Amino acid sequence: MQPRPPVYLERLRRKVLSPLFDRLGYDLVPAAPDWSHRPTSPREVTTLLESAAAILERDLAAAGIAAGGDVLGHVQAFWQLIPSAPVRQRRGGSGFNGALQLYVAMQALKPDFVIESGVFRGLTTWVIRQACPRARIFCHDPDLSGLQYRDRQALYRTADWSTADWSKIDPAATVAFFDDHVAQGRRVVEAQARGLTRLLFDDDAAGHRIHAHGGPAHPTIAMITGPERSPEPIRWTRNGRAFEQAADDALVRQAAGLILRSHAFDDLHRATGYSPARLTSVTLRSGP
Repeated sequence: MQPRPPVYLERLRRKVLSPLFDRLGYDLVPAAPDWSHRPTSPREVTTLLESAAAILERDLAAAGIAAGGDVLGHVQAFWQLIPSAPVRQRRGGSGFNGALQLYVAMQALKPDFVIESGVFRGLTTWVIRQACPRARIFCHDPDLSGLQYRDRQALYRTADWSTADWSKIDPAATVAFFDDHVAQGRRVVEAQARGLTRLLFDDDAAGHRIHAHGGPAHPTIAMITGPERSPEPIRWTRNGRAFEQAADDALVRQAAGLILRSHAFDDLHRATGYSPARLTSVTLRSGP
């Protein structure tokens, strides 16, 4: 388990720093990951894990991904692994649910190569390594200064993933994971041009929910694959800044024509109680 902060620091936070930040309009909270709070009685642990596994089994089937093993066993293994995660984060990045979804998806997909665009503190790289111990991982992020976990076997680059030479890897044995706040429609087009067909996206948000996402990667997969695209633009504000996404622009149309199948995973909140996750599986059409 993650070590607790010294008692004197917690008292300082509660009695002095938190009231001060509250008057300034900010919240000061410990950088304790959500998985540091967990049930310990056997019945409740079993209920949580079995409920999550049942949902994940349905999600894998809906995404067209063969489970390739015992999903409940993978969930149980993750439950034992996650307390040893070397990354502490409360806001930003993945929490328990997102990390669990990624772990189970990678266990099922079994890639030889993983392209990760958007690394942040390194939690998802760690999760991918736990799920795919033999995979070659390529990590791309414009700013790697905040890493708390650096994989010894991974290749790190600050250049955009689309600028790299991927001619020496097998696209059929590769999974690309995008959590980079870049237009998801753009990532679909780039991936298909490089022969990739198996993609995972974080922070895929529908138009009516995108206002809750920082740095939204629009057009998102949900916007691209929606059953009916209205000609009216999608507009929202966040932190005083106005955003707009054309409902049927050239990028949306191009990306829509490349997607063979997509499925947004259940957020798992009702099964685990942890913060909702937003993993989406996308399968692209092969060929030019």
